[in-house]
Amino acid sequence: MNSHEAVAELLGAWALDACPPDEELLVEAHLDSCPACAAEARELREAAASIGGVFLRAPAGSADRLLAAARERRPPATATLGYARAYAAQVAALDLLVHDLAPHEWRRTAAYGELTVHDLLAHLAAVDGLVADALGLPVRPPVRPGEDVAARTDAVLRRERDRPAEETRRSWRAQADAVCRALLTGPEPLTVSLSQPFSLVDAMTARAYETWIHGEDIAVATGRAVVAPLPEHLHPMADLAARMLPRVLTPRPAAVRLHLTGPGGGTWTIPFAPEPVRPAAELAADVVEFCRLAGARRDPSQITVEINGDAALAREFLAAVPTLAPVP
Repeated sequence: MNSHEAVAELLGAWALDACPPDEELLVEAHLDSCPACAAEARELREAAASIGGVFLRAPAGSADRLLAAARERRPPATATLGYARAYAAQVAALDLLVHDLAPHEWRRTAAYGELTVHDLLAHLAAVDGLVADALGLPVRPPVRPGEDVAARTDAVLRRERDRPAEETRRSWRAQADAVCRALLTGPEPLTVSLSQPFSLVDAMTARAYETWIHGEDIAVATGRAVVAPLPEHLHPMADLAARMLPRVLTPRPAAVRLHLTGPGGGTWTIPFAPEPVRPAAELAADVVEFCRLAGARRDPSQITVEINGDAALAREFLAAVPTLAPVP
């Protein structure tokens, strides 16, 4: 009699908790690898509970096995400081998205008409590497003095295109987790040079923002669901975009009032120049769609915006928003 036949004869007793310990262990070990017996065992348990009016008892060790399987499928966001939790969450979400991609999905074009899904993850690793380097963490390949985002991306792409995509995923995730952990040890306030100097707080928000936007690029390219960040993570991204928008507006005495609606939204006054002036136009838009516009993933003429006041000024403002995308 093989183990399958032996266990099949014990399922009825097991469902009634009538097996001695050694047989119970034999049954539960077999159920992990035999879907047919597992299904029958579940039905017998349910029948026993229905007939006897007893509560179902989970098999011994099932909670530990379930937790281990969940962690294997989706490593949780790494613990970090509050200002970097949006980044940690986006990294965990993207890791869940890409961890089981098929080889042909890694080769799909996902952004800019030239970067594949594999390339895009390498690009994220490249820019994250500039933060890691600023924190004193080892990065591969080493960051050269003065290396900017474009040069860093080129260097990392040359390396990662010769490696399996799964290795790129693992090294990207490991580096991101190392960044999150390093922040817990309390580095002194520092400036991180990405496309321009950022405070460490803004740099981590910018990394969360780009990880989310490229995560959506990958989701669309691979036919998976697009998921917006949590409101508490979305708000700092919208705030960063609002604070940086004056850098891409044509300087002149003007300002607009921006209302971003929905969870995570808020209201900002955006000046075109440092001189304070009363806003001549008010715009209201969904916060998620506006953040996608600032990430150059929406056309200004196609998003739903309510405009009051100077319509020409409002349209000029909207047209400039996507040009912010290369900044973070």
